[in-house]
Amino acid sequence: MSESDVTVTRLFGGPGSGKTTALLNKVEEILEQDDVSIRDILVVSYTRAAAAEIRDRLADRLDINPRSLKGNVSTMHAKAYELLSLSRNDVVGEKDKQEFCEEYGLEFQDEYSGAGRRTARSTTIGNKVIATSQWLQRTRRDVADWYDVPFQWNVEEVRLPPEIDPNAQEGNKYTPTWPSDDDRIDIPEAIRAWRAYKGENGLVGFADMLERVKQRALVPNVDYLVIDEFQDITTLQYDVYEEWKPHMTGVLIAGDDDQVVYAWQGADPNLLLDAERDHDEVLPNSYRLPSNVLNVVNREIRHIDKRQEKDLKPRKEGGSVEAVESPSMLELARNVRYTVEQDDGTIMVLFRARYQMFQFIDEFLPSGIPFSTLTDQRMWTDRLTQYVRAVEAMEADEPVDGLQARRLADMLQDSAFGTNDRDDLFDAIDERKEEQGAEDITELEFTPKEIKNFAPFAPNGSAASDMVRKVTSFQRKSVDAYFSGDYAGMDPSRVRVGTIHSAKGREADHVFMATDLTEKVVEQMAASVSEEELEARGIDEFTSATSPVPLITDNERRVFYVGMSRARERLIILENLVNGAPTLPISVLLHNEIRDEDTQALVEAAQEPPAPEPEA
Repeated sequence: MSESDVTVTRLFGGPGSGKTTALLNKVEEILEQDDVSIRDILVVSYTRAAAAEIRDRLADRLDINPRSLKGNVSTMHAKAYELLSLSRNDVVGEKDKQEFCEEYGLEFQDEYSGAGRRTARSTTIGNKVIATSQWLQRTRRDVADWYDVPFQWNVEEVRLPPEIDPNAQEGNKYTPTWPSDDDRIDIPEAIRAWRAYKGENGLVGFADMLERVKQRALVPNVDYLVIDEFQDITTLQYDVYEEWKPHMTGVLIAGDDDQVVYAWQGADPNLLLDAERDHDEVLPNSYRLPSNVLNVVNREIRHIDKRQEKDLKPRKEGGSVEAVESPSMLELARNVRYTVEQDDGTIMVLFRARYQMFQFIDEFLPSGIPFSTLTDQRMWTDRLTQYVRAVEAMEADEPVDGLQARRLADMLQDSAFGTNDRDDLFDAIDERKEEQGAEDITELEFTPKEIKNFAPFAPNGSAASDMVRKVTSFQRKSVDAYFSGDYAGMDPSRVRVGTIHSAKGREADHVFMATDLTEKVVEQMAASVSEEELEARGIDEFTSATSPVPLITDNERRVFYVGMSRARERLIILENLVNGAPTLPISVLLHNEIRDEDTQALVEAAQEPPAPEPEA
C-alpha cells in the first residue's frame, strides 16, 4: 500500500477535553466497519500506565477481558518487544546495569536498594551515564552531544566539554585531550563502554528495541494505527511511526502541543504540529477547568507563537486563582492542612523539581495527614495503606481481610512473630482461599485472634511504625505521624504531592503550584536564548544564577501550563517558595516580563476574559 492510500486524522484535545474518550469513540467507529475486528487495530500510548487505562476502558466498552487487548493496546516499546520476539533475559535489567557499573568503577543505585534514601536515582553517576546513553538514542544525537542532556554534572567527578572544563588542554567535543594525571570520568568513553557491554552480552535496552524495529522495517500486522499523547513521542519514536504509517489504511494521532512535558527526553511539539494529515479535529470543551482558571492558563500559554489554538469552553463559570508571594514551606503545609479541614475536595501540590517536593514533605509529614506521591518515590502506596488499615482493624478488634492479612505477613518485623514463622501466616491465607474457593483474596476474613496466633506481638497504632519493614524512611515517619494525628481513615489519594511532570493526565479540586525553577533549568534556558532576544527585551545578563528569572522558554511554559491546568476549582500559584532556588515571577508566567505589580492583582486581572479582537 502506498503512503497516499493512508488516511491520517489529527485530534487535538486540551486539558480536560475528554481526549481519551474521543479516541475510544474513534476506535469504536473503526470497529463498526465491515470485516474489521479489534485485532486489526493497534492503539499506542506513551506510558504503561496510560496504555493500561486505555486498555481497561476499551475492554469495558467491548465487554471483554482487558488482558485480551494486551497485544492491541500497548506502548511502542512493548510492541517493539513483541515484533523482535524478545524474552525477558534479552532486556537490560537492574542487575546488568549494576554489573557493568561495578566492572567500570561507577557508583550505581538500583531501583530497590535505595528505597530508604531521599536522593533520586539519577544523581548517581552510573545511573546518569546509562540514562544519558538512552537520551542520546531517543533524540538521535551523537555521543559527543552528551552534555546537552538535562542533568547536572560535577566538574570534580567528570570531565566536562573542553570549551568549559578548566582542565582541558585542547581540542573540541569530538577530540578533547586531557592531562595524563586527570583521572575524572570521561562520560563519552563510559557511554561507549556501556553500549559495548550490551552488545557483548546480547542485551537490548528500550531505545535499542526501537532502533532495531526501524532498521529491520518491522511493522505490526494491523490496518489501523492510533497513537495517543503524540506530542510526547521522541524523535526515535517518530521515526518508527514514519516506518509504520505507509502500511496502514487509517491513522489517528491524538495529543496537545501545549502539554509537552518530556522535551528533555526528545519530545518535540513540532512533530505533532507539522505532521502530514488529511483531517484535523479540535475538541471544543474542557470538562475540568472553570472559566477563571481557564482564562489564566490561556493567558499563560498564548505567549507561545507556534501552537494550535484550542479555544476551549469552560466546564462552568467561576473557580478561583490565587497568588501567594514568598511563603515558607511551613506556611504551605499549613495552608494544605487548612484546605483538608475546610473542604472535602482533592488536593494536588506540585513542584518543578523533586528536591523541592521533599522539602515540602519534611514540613508536611508531622501533620499526620496521609498522602500519596505522583512520582516514583514511594509514600502512601496501596501496600502501605493496607498495612495501616490492618493495624487499625486489629486495634479496634475488627476482622482484617485476606489482603490486609497478607500485608501483615509480609511487612511486620520478625519480632512480631515471636518464635513463629511468618510463612505459616502466608500458608494459612492460601489454605483459606482454597477452602472457600475465593477468587478475590479480599473476600476472606481473619479475626484479630487468628492473626495473633501467628503474630502474637503484632503492633497497635502507636507501635505500627516501629514494627514495619520494607518501607522507606518517609513511609515510616508517615505511619508514625498518622497514628499520632487526627486523620484516621482518610484516603491517602485525597492529597497528592509530586512534580509538575508527574501530574500529567491527572486533576484535583485544589492545585498548589510553585513557580521556583532549578539552576540547571535556568542554565539550559539561558543557553537557548540569543543575544539579540536579550537585547530586545532589555536584559543585560541571563545565566544559571539569574534570579528573578526574566523570561522562560516555550518548553518551560508548556510545563507550567500542565501544572496550572490540573485545577478543577481553585489554583494557587506560589512565587519564591523555595529558598535558594531561582525565582520565576508570576508576572513572567502571565505577561512574559517582570512587572513591579502586586501578584494577587495580576492573577485577578488574568481571570477576566480576554478583550475581543478589533474588527478589521
